[in-house]
Amino acid sequence: MEGKRVFGVPTAGRFLSRYGLVPVTVPWDDVEVALQTGELDGVAWCGFTEAYEVGWADICNYALSNNVTGAWCGSYFANSDSWAKVPDHLKQLFRSTIDQSHYYRQVWYWGGEADLRVNGEKLELTTIPAEEWDQVVKDAEEFWEEIAETSERTRRVVDTFREYNALMEKAGIPYRYS
Repeated sequence: MEGKRVFGVPTAGRFLSRYGLVPVTVPWDDVEVALQTGELDGVAWCGFTEAYEVGWADICNYALSNNVTGAWCGSYFANSDSWAKVPDHLKQLFRSTIDQSHYYRQVWYWGGEADLRVNGEKLELTTIPAEEWDQVVKDAEEFWEEIAETSERTRRVVDTFREYNALMEKAGIPYRYS
């Protein structure tokens, strides 16, 4: 990853910069051109479905099979003070739309993800060897502890992800293969 300029999820970029990756922020609409001109070396953002939908599969040759950021986790944010002013019935309406969007994304991503991985003709799969990637996963534990130390709320979120990952690891195949 040394010196590779990558657009992506900010937290992933922050973590992967430990390995020499250079996180780059450009407007979403400029990502495709930045890839074509060499301003970006890659994208750490999405799976196959999105890469095909937004056109990145048309200009990129490879798809990394190592899971960098996990599955869709519902990234909705609200300013706490502003949220406190929203009436309860509107809060419930908003939560319902969030729930519906989770369902939509699961169908959208996973409904086409496996098919495009197997039958898609635009991206060649590549992978970082398991021994190396296991070290990255181990290093992530320290990173997430640093993130968790920023606030009590952040600690609760990180702890929830840790509980989820521990459960999936214990569940084993098909949830985890290591």
